Amino acid sequence: MIQGRNRKARGILMGVACGLATLFASAPAAAADTQAERPFLGGFLQESRILYPLTIGQWVARDEHLYEQAEAGASVRYQHGDLRDRWIDVYFYPAGVVPDERVRAMAQGTVDGIRALPGNGGLPAGELETSQIALSGDKDRRHATLYSAGFMLARDGTRYASAMSLLAKDLYYIKGRYSGDEAAHTPEGLHAELKDFTVRLVRESRLYSTGDCWLPPPIVQVAAPDPNAAGALVNIGGDGAAQAVGFADRVEAVDTRSSQAVIAQFMAYSASGRWIAGCNPPEDMTPDVPEGMREIRFEYRLPEGDADGTTPRLGSPRSGVG
Repeated sequence: MIQGRNRKARGILMGVACGLATLFASAPAAAADTQAERPFLGGFLQESRILYPLTIGQWVARDEHLYEQAEAGASVRYQHGDLRDRWIDVYFYPAGVVPDERVRAMAQGTVDGIRALPGNGGLPAGELETSQIALSGDKDRRHATLYSAGFMLARDGTRYASAMSLLAKDLYYIKGRYSGDEAAHTPEGLHAELKDFTVRLVRESRLYSTGDCWLPPPIVQVAAPDPNAAGALVNIGGDGAAQAVGFADRVEAVDTRSSQAVIAQFMAYSASGRWIAGCNPPEDMTPDVPEGMREIRFEYRLPEGDADGTTPRLGSPRSGVG
């Protein structure tokens, strides 16, 4: 009963924490600093759950693939109705804590790489576009920034219209690719379709992770928490007295297993700049899967020796900062 009540309190306070987190510009940096020496996969991220919709308008998820290399994540192919030659490929793969400029650089690199492919020289290529996605149900949360572009490409002597999209949300990259024959499609048309699709996908998908990214302050029992003590960030009261007081390094509570203690822990965690969007406690890693959704599960093993949890092809180590 206690565990169920605390879990409900966490769910309610997650929205509050999202709002508070936007007030502290140092939050990502502070969180990243605490993870600087920890492995990325198997350490910072140990488990992830991704819930994605099986249908988005006329698009239906027909295929799902988990890649052998853990850092490559998984892909889902959405087919448009019964048209076997019309599909969008979506890729989910771990990012860590990444600033928008890093995401933009990756998106620009993808576009530049496509332009540089043999046969693509001189073909029309649109400029990278930036859009803001208001996340459904999170009106106080910072919007997700979507980078996208439309372009032409050539493959095996045939020209195609194509589009790509990329954003980072809840410690993961979400990337989309959409191509179609030049005779039936334009880059501008596919680009607009992909943007609309991506907005719906991002709003309807849910991403949960846990690992060393989850570092809330410990809850300690005291007879009478002092809301006026130096460093106090949060005061949860009841019956005319403080029941739990949150600090950057601890939560003092009359009852360490009470809902008040859990609420103070969440709020202090966010207010101190330590909470990371998308990171959850281990006991919340069995989310309900609603009808019309499908779950992808990732379990990352701790790497051996001095490895960072990724294969050598990435070329550089990663930690909490992707």
